[in-house]
Amino acid sequence: MLTRETITVGKQRFRIGPWHADGGVAHLSLPPRAGSPATEDLRAAVEAVQARGYRSVITSALEEGETEPFDALGFAELDRLQVLVHDLDGVDGMRRGGPDLPPGTKLRRGRRGDREHALAVDAAAFPDFWRLDAEGLADAEAATPHSRFRVATTGGRVIGYAVTGRGGESGFLQRLATDSGARRRGVATALVHDALIWCERRRCEQVFVNTQVSNEGALALYRHLGFRATPNDLVVLSWSPQ
Repeated sequence: MLTRETITVGKQRFRIGPWHADGGVAHLSLPPRAGSPATEDLRAAVEAVQARGYRSVITSALEEGETEPFDALGFAELDRLQVLVHDLDGVDGMRRGGPDLPPGTKLRRGRRGDREHALAVDAAAFPDFWRLDAEGLADAEAATPHSRFRVATTGGRVIGYAVTGRGGESGFLQRLATDSGARRRGVATALVHDALIWCERRRCEQVFVNTQVSNEGALALYRHLGFRATPNDLVVLSWSPQ
């Protein structure tokens, strides 16, 4: 069984492992703030991926200025993510008057036993290829030095969740998902408000979130809640042998 590992090629480290939605696809990522790899180092990493039996590769989300060595090796754009930012204006008012939740619904700290239920919500909320598995959820929590896992419940059942992180003066809404029966009932709005308040209390200056440019529902929600688009999209690239 293929597992996640970190390899070093030249002066560059790469993390490789099976993509959660398809074990035959390798997920290739770089350490945070690592910058673009040298083309030859990237070529050697791709060869290592092939030697482990993967049939294709997808990257983590990259800034457009980081893609040149990937382009040189024939990687192609698989998906594009819009990055939005909230300047935390008006968050003080959120503390006093958050959105109304359906009767019997509450937000609380997520527990270990909630993860399986949160992943079931995630599976229903996202297309097959972008669903998280247990390792993907752990990665979302570990992506920043500080994070928290929150769930929305009704009758003891998890109907939504959010992972929020903080690094330096920036906050990050890493993942947000709600059950189909909870949509348009204020649950997602409450989870986002909750995340913004948490970041503001920890002296974040801005909160970032990204979502697929095709996810019109999520984009409309974030804009309604005060996020604005930044000029910098992220791209996910893919590669397969010719």
